[in-house]
Amino acid sequence: MSEAQNIVLNFNVGVLGHVDSGKTSLAKALSTVASTACFDKNPQSKERGITLDLGFSSFCVALPPHLRSAGDAADGYVQFTLVDCPGHASLIRTVIGGYYYASPIRWGH
Repeated sequence: MSEAQNIVLNFNVGVLGHVDSGKTSLAKALSTVASTACFDKNPQSKERGITLDLGFSSFCVALPPHLRSAGDAADGYVQFTLVDCPGHASLIRTVIGGYYYASPIRWGH
């Protein structure tokens, strides 16, 4: 191809873990784009000091060379969308909902 392409890959990553393990802090530190509901902006979340709802944020990195076709002038990036899930056991339904937003990853062979 002679024309430059802009390739965009998106991966949804579920941020799951035990209550008070730093999930929201990690998502906040990594993210460059945040939804209006992320990072515990809900007044009840602030009042109770725990994540009550799913939060969505993202960051982008340059497309690695091994994902570009040989000889192409392809340009692009990989966007990682973080799904920040609650860690409290009483909110397990919300956690399961967040899990379904995450991209499937196959570990091993």
